[in-house]
Amino acid sequence: MAEIRETHVKRDENGRVTDTKVIIDHPKKKSGFGFGLLLGVVLIAGALLAFVYSQGSFQEAAREADQVAAQVEQQTASVADTAGDTADRTGDTTSETVTN
Repeated sequence: MAEIRETHVKRDENGRVTDTKVIIDHPKKKSGFGFGLLLGVVLIAGALLAFVYSQGSFQEAAREADQVAAQVEQQTASVADTAGDTADRTGDTTSETVTN
């Protein structure tokens, strides 16, 4: 960081130096490239974590949906088998009643 040096010299009527002051001014530091880079990295990391978390949630939801679909398929097959067996037994009873 650059320093600003000012020299103030006071002279009397004859041109002699009576007082000399050196003032060193340090300019105010500004947040520059380093702070912006750090902020950008933190934002990108946060966005990446949010994306990964949401993908994990979607995968878990898809897994649960597949499990539910498999259970529904098994239950549907079971109900169809039961309905078929019942229809066969009912059909046999009805046909015996009609022939008798």
